[in-house]
Amino acid sequence: MRTKIRKLVILACTLLLPGFASAITISDNFGPFPNATFGGTGIPNDSVAASTQIIDGTTTITIAMSATQRFSNPALSNNGAGVYFAGTGSNFGGAGQSTSEGALWNWNYYIGITGGGQLTDYQIDIYYDFDPAAGNTLATLGRLDVTATLNCGILCGANPASTLEQGSQNLMFGFLAAPFPPLVTPPAGVFNPNITGNYQFAIVVSDPLFGFPVETLAIEVSVVPVPAAVWLFGSALGLLGWMRRRAA
Repeated sequence: MRTKIRKLVILACTLLLPGFASAITISDNFGPFPNATFGGTGIPNDSVAASTQIIDGTTTITIAMSATQRFSNPALSNNGAGVYFAGTGSNFGGAGQSTSEGALWNWNYYIGITGGGQLTDYQIDIYYDFDPAAGNTLATLGRLDVTATLNCGILCGANPASTLEQGSQNLMFGFLAAPFPPLVTPPAGVFNPNITGNYQFAIVVSDPLFGFPVETLAIEVSVVPVPAAVWLFGSALGLLGWMRRRAA
């Protein structure tokens, strides 16, 4: 209980208020998360930040996020506590794996509920970043309103009674930059995959009646230049095993 309270205090004092000094990470656990496929086939799930909250003694909400290589690009490293390290640049995934260009890395999310109820019983928002500068507030991030999308039903290809939503996204995907209220509220500016810096991602689950956060998760992706030798080595390894390691 004290851990949950501490997480909510951190959220209120940093993410929700302007001017916090740098990106932060918030999670209960970091490591393998075998339940997650992130909506794809073979997306790595061995280094995932996850948080779980039990509500009213029966309902359990679990949220998780990670960052992984896109297709056969070099694998990402991490600090073991929710900060991932990716390289600059963009491509089509290598070996004709995609018809759309994307950054070398994807960010992934998992939102599940068990023990009764459905996800639309809560307000669920996913936040993402276009600005690599440190010190961004939650208000400056882009937002995907998961609850609104689920309530959109068949028009959005969603199920309002869903108890599990997961996916893998890339900051170069066009819909993340296009306003589509209330489903998508993009951040200001344009994402540039060739710029180094830090990118913040978060999931916030709130009580729709009272508005206070029920569970919160935050990760950071630090983009740094990749030496050519590392790129070639990582790409070669990726091409050897890309059929069994497809990333969305």
